[in-house]
Amino acid sequence: MQRLKILPLILDHQTFFQNPSYLIPRNISVSPCLDGREINLIYGPLHAGKTSFLKYVAGLVQGVKVYINFGDSRFQELGPECFQEIEEIAADVYLKGNENEAENVYYFLDEIQNFPGWENWVDRLNREGAGVFVTSSSSSLLNKDIASRFAGRTRFLKLLPFSFKEYLTLKGLRVPKPNFLTPSRCDEMLCLFLKYFENGGFPAVIKDGNFLLSGEYFEEILNNGVISRYNVQDAEGLKKLAIFLISNMASEYAIDTLKRASGIESEDTVRAYLDYLEEAFLLYRTPLLNPVSENEKETNQEKKVPCKVYAGDTGFFKTVFPNYPDSLGLRFENLVFLELLRRDKQVSYFRDRRECDFLLTEKDCQAVQAAVQVSVYFGTPAVREREVLGLLAAMEEYGLNEGLILTMDDEGVIEIPDEDREKKRIVINSVWKWMLE
Repeated sequence: MQRLKILPLILDHQTFFQNPSYLIPRNISVSPCLDGREINLIYGPLHAGKTSFLKYVAGLVQGVKVYINFGDSRFQELGPECFQEIEEIAADVYLKGNENEAENVYYFLDEIQNFPGWENWVDRLNREGAGVFVTSSSSSLLNKDIASRFAGRTRFLKLLPFSFKEYLTLKGLRVPKPNFLTPSRCDEMLCLFLKYFENGGFPAVIKDGNFLLSGEYFEEILNNGVISRYNVQDAEGLKKLAIFLISNMASEYAIDTLKRASGIESEDTVRAYLDYLEEAFLLYRTPLLNPVSENEKETNQEKKVPCKVYAGDTGFFKTVFPNYPDSLGLRFENLVFLELLRRDKQVSYFRDRRECDFLLTEKDCQAVQAAVQVSVYFGTPAVREREVLGLLAAMEEYGLNEGLILTMDDEGVIEIPDEDREKKRIVINSVWKWMLE
């Protein structure tokens, strides 16, 4: 009886998956994923293009390709026993008469994270030699249990809304080399960048030119990815919390402020809701990274480290809370933050008497390797002094000889002698050129 339910699901999903469509290559290295030896776990927000990415990968491999969308509500009626049925149906439908392809079987599994027992099945498929690609719209896919379960056999791929390069490709435009542009071409790129900056990077928003879609995505992620997934009791308070944080993107928060803004009385509930929103990629938190002494570590073990909050897409700002007074500088900083995530950087920020927006470390590395300051307009003396001194403070703290200031359209180099008569070098670059590098 279960087989009769599963067969039409598989056939429907295969028809969709094999339907030709215009696929944009993402700025992700795909070739290491194609040998089939590792379990490929692809994670990121809903509507960021994970299914299209699976289609693109499927076009690069030869063999039997089985696609299942576990986000289909019809799968909610089924249990873990359906996994064996899926394999048997795939063998009957796709392998009979194609025994030569039996050694090259690939499973493309969309939104499997909520289906019980998926880890055991994926583990077995991989051990039996099948190529496995799994997508998830929850960062819970990255938890330690899954990492240890698939230890040494896992490749994680982060897929966020489109970068500026990918935006240009979707628009059918050639991605230029930023330092070889005529003045008129620079003006054209800046105009395109401003549209990208305003509307965000969700593929359908770019393709259809309908920025209101991002508001619908916000509601969907909130309802399906958070409220339903975690059985949230105070849905109204959660929504108020999310809207408040998105309207104050790139800002530090205090728990008392969040309690007042959301109407949630419990600090533990606020913290839990922050975790849920981050797991669904609606928000990101990045910590303050100021060095402290060992004594301070011991005496302040329970002290919470301050954080900044960033929105999962800059397009959320004007669709989630359109009447909120715009802060262009904070949205600009949010845009740079998302690009740093795409480049797989670990991001924190610095503040003593002055502030530096971003300190960068490589994955699994504690040493600070770069400092980045963000300023929409860099022309006035007061702004230049503030941004340069904040960047220099971070550079001196972490022994960096070079820093970067990203602006809307300013460029240049500043060299400043330090106490040892060596020069600190600060590169000023327009953000759209930096995003094309």
